[in-house]
Amino acid sequence: MDFKKKITEISKKVGDVATDTYNTVADKSGKMIEDTKLKMSISNNKEKIDDIYRGIGRTIYEQYKDGEDVGKVFTKESKKIEKLFNEIEDMNNRILLNKGLRKCETCGEIIAKEAVFCSNCGKKQKPIKVKEEKKANSKDSKEETVKEIVCPQCGTIEKVNANFCSKCGYDFKK
Repeated sequence: MDFKKKITEISKKVGDVATDTYNTVADKSGKMIEDTKLKMSISNNKEKIDDIYRGIGRTIYEQYKDGEDVGKVFTKESKKIEKLFNEIEDMNNRILLNKGLRKCETCGEIIAKEAVFCSNCGKKQKPIKVKEEKKANSKDSKEETVKEIVCPQCGTIEKVNANFCSKCGYDFKK
């Protein structure tokens, strides 16, 4: 009877380890897929920027050739480029967050997502406010919203509804 009980316990432990490993691999795979999609979108936006650059040259020359004022055209096309550059920056930041990293708000150095101070310039970092992320609940088809905050005192990641930091006791209600 003892032997059967030990085999059952060992089987349960092996099953738990396998489940944990599966969950870890699934999470990392999901982040890799998201990173790949973001990188493809970045490449697509860069191609759009190049198209706009070529279009600006062609449009400016054609309007110039027709004797028109070209000032407004520059502004309109430049705003399109600026929007695409902002989208690229946002996607690059999301890739960093998937890797547990972010940029220092002061010097732009890449630091840990939970860092309270920059290791390059020493400036204190604001907590990251993670945007709402919808994940499908595996038990039913409803969507659950996941929100996180970073403790400004120690950098621990907590759920948005936490009243206190689980590591240092910081009061989030302040």
